[in-house]
Amino acid sequence: MVALAPAALLAAWEQVRELPPPHRPAALLRAFGAPPQTSVGRRDAALLDAFAENFGPSLEGLARCPGCGTEVELSVSVAELTAGMPPARPVEPLDVGGRTLHWRLPDDGDLVAAAQAGSPERGALVLLSRCVPDGGRPLDAQERVALAECVEAADPFADITFTLTCPGCATVWDSPLDPAEFLWARFAARARRLLGEVDELARAYGWPEREILALPQARRDSYLELVRRG
Repeated sequence: MVALAPAALLAAWEQVRELPPPHRPAALLRAFGAPPQTSVGRRDAALLDAFAENFGPSLEGLARCPGCGTEVELSVSVAELTAGMPPARPVEPLDVGGRTLHWRLPDDGDLVAAAQAGSPERGALVLLSRCVPDGGRPLDAQERVALAECVEAADPFADITFTLTCPGCATVWDSPLDPAEFLWARFAARARRLLGEVDELARAYGWPEREILALPQARRDSYLELVRRG
């Protein structure tokens, strides 16, 4: 995992922003020099590492209470989140009602297929069905439930959820965390900030973009302060 220099970050941002959301996680990992991941959970764990390396040790955001609409702050240390996840169970054949399912963990391709299914319910069915590559008859309800539990246990980072309590109305609800959305939001915000800094300094001093981006952040901040003070 690498920390992106400003010029590299802007180049990656230009590429990733053109992609539909289901394709962005893999592109973000490539931008940060991470190897392809074999499952959704391992991918999300790598995305959390990339976030901590480039944007700080904590995830901070807002979740809206489903009861009264109040915005509730969420702040969690990436290190604590990673340490608190349960160990992954092995992927082993699953016996359900006399049928043995040989299954694998879902990957990015499965998520893309699920996103194109048209509804969350249909998407979940597509996702689980693709995890049983030996085909055969479709999964029944009992098999889907059992397989979903095994997938969750074998790939715990694929489903990161926080239980939140609203300070206004005391509503308690589960709020899912999508590491790819968190990373992309901060990534895009950093890119827009860099573009603004380049624009401001280029107007003031006539410097080209490459020279501005090559400046250490502390020096760039000092020049920006001088410009803004007039």
